[in-house]
Amino acid sequence: MQPLDPKDSYRSELPKLPREERPVGYNSGWQLEERLQALGVIVLGLIGLYVAYAIFAGILPAGLPPPQPPPGVRVPVFNPVACVAPLIALGSVALILVGARRFIDP
Repeated sequence: MQPLDPKDSYRSELPKLPREERPVGYNSGWQLEERLQALGVIVLGLIGLYVAYAIFAGILPAGLPPPQPPPGVRVPVFNPVACVAPLIALGSVALILVGARRFIDP
């Protein structure tokens, strides 16, 4: 017959194991604060992704237009924002992934 008290359920010839302490900062439960922070990070990533899309689509102005090339020269002149917008998009996707990971497992 098994004892009713869990403290009596160990074998008496073996030494007792010390109780494990909880990690610093561990909170049991739903951890709503961390999940809300993760949702904020996801929303920030979505806003950044929309800004990058709006710059590419021409919805948002992307700074001053490039100057006209000299006559007879057929070299395209790029706007500096055209180089920064892909970095904004990549950073936004990274924010979405980090926020999703933190939302699933805070």
